[in-house]
Amino acid sequence: MTRYDRVIPPGGTGQITLGIDTSKEIDEFQKKAIVWSNDPQEERIALFLKGEVKPHISLVPGGYLSLQGIRRQVPVEKLEIINNHKQPLKITAVIHDLPDQIQWRLKENIPGFSYTLEVEAISTKAGDFSGHLVVQTDLTQKPELVIIVNGYIEEN
Repeated sequence: MTRYDRVIPPGGTGQITLGIDTSKEIDEFQKKAIVWSNDPQEERIALFLKGEVKPHISLVPGGYLSLQGIRRQVPVEKLEIINNHKQPLKITAVIHDLPDQIQWRLKENIPGFSYTLEVEAISTKAGDFSGHLVVQTDLTQKPELVIIVNGYIEEN
């Protein structure tokens, strides 16, 4: 988004406003805008917009869990849920669509700010499965976190 005064009188001042859609950015960013004018001494000037976009809640290492192994020996996968706000959040529910394939445990590391979600395959059948785990929070900016869960259980 860019807004600017289209006409500036000689010797006057004007205003340029640059904005960025942060929904399409993550981590650090740098954007450049060129301002063209009819000033013969400075026909163009480069403006830089730098910043960092942090998600409301980070999932480390990411929003995907892969459970693979031999039946009854599948390793437990862990995911860290990090609240990037100054006010604490509460996890109000964890729901999933894999009742016969997984079980989960939630550990609060730093109350309101850091949690560890452990997911374990409990399926007694060999084969693959796929589904979602939804973490619900009381944070109005991010009331739900969707985590993809894929698994493959081999025969003994």
